[in-house]
Amino acid sequence: MSGDGGGDGRGDLSAWPRRAVEWHILLREEDDDPEVVKHFEMWRAADPARDAEWRQVVRTMGLLRAIPDDALPVPVPTMRTYRRKRWRRRLPGIGLSVLASVAAAAVAILIGPEMMVRWQADYATGRQETRMLELADGSRAVLAPESAVALDFLDGHRHVRLLRGEALFTVRHDAARPFSVLAGRLTVTDVGTVFDVRLGGGHEATVAVREGRVSVQENGLREPAVFLGAGQAATLRGIHLATQAVDPDEVGLWSTGIFVAHDLPVAEIVAALQAYVPRGRLFVYGAELRVERVTGTYPLDEPDQAFETLARGQKAHVMHVTPWLAVMSR
Repeated sequence: MSGDGGGDGRGDLSAWPRRAVEWHILLREEDDDPEVVKHFEMWRAADPARDAEWRQVVRTMGLLRAIPDDALPVPVPTMRTYRRKRWRRRLPGIGLSVLASVAAAAVAILIGPEMMVRWQADYATGRQETRMLELADGSRAVLAPESAVALDFLDGHRHVRLLRGEALFTVRHDAARPFSVLAGRLTVTDVGTVFDVRLGGGHEATVAVREGRVSVQENGLREPAVFLGAGQAATLRGIHLATQAVDPDEVGLWSTGIFVAHDLPVAEIVAALQAYVPRGRLFVYGAELRVERVTGTYPLDEPDQAFETLARGQKAHVMHVTPWLAVMSR
């Protein structure tokens, strides 16, 4: 490669990377090119902050490589997949924070808890998978993607434990044999109804009723049970059980392939879409963007399109950094 850039356009300084992650990709492809190495060393030496950023990127990429392939959503492609000139279009505006977040997300996919859930579960679903269960008493349950339940229908019991995710229950009422669902620290007991239960992070649990009535009680408190009718919901956060009105026609609508958001944070909507993505991860870059609240309806059978629609509504854009990572940012 000549100093004037030849046909590559590299004589123009603006054509060279400006971020450490971009240099990392280019050097993986062309580490034997003295012109690339020279400009990298010039970039790195010009500012101590650049050197610190470079060192952090090297540590982060080393962490990603140390994670077994089967612990990641899909195998991590090598950086050499992205040939010369393509890297600049794929990575504008994406720097250290995104890489660090991706590494943290990958490390968080721990084998232990996953194996524990599967060991306890009678039924579990994977990504993009929903499942209809015909229960022994004639009741039905629809499992959302990445959900798991354990059943106890022996000796006259009708107990379901939601281990992960979300499920929509249509219960055959039997006053002599109450039907109950345990979700985290919340117990939901049917009084003849159709209801949805979702288990979130941090022991958060939400119950919403489409038809009939349920009683809801926090297991660790001695507070009286709260009764919910059609069009009502309750969410347990910490030790606080808050009730609210909902549209009964929207309860469990995810089971028909539609996600409805009412004043939800962008990050929460993206988390819901994530379970329907066939491979890879959806990521929201920027604290302010993550907490912006949105109302809208999104198709779960086209999660990538829904992700793009959500981004446009927030005046953001989506960059496909790799085949396994799409990033929403401004």
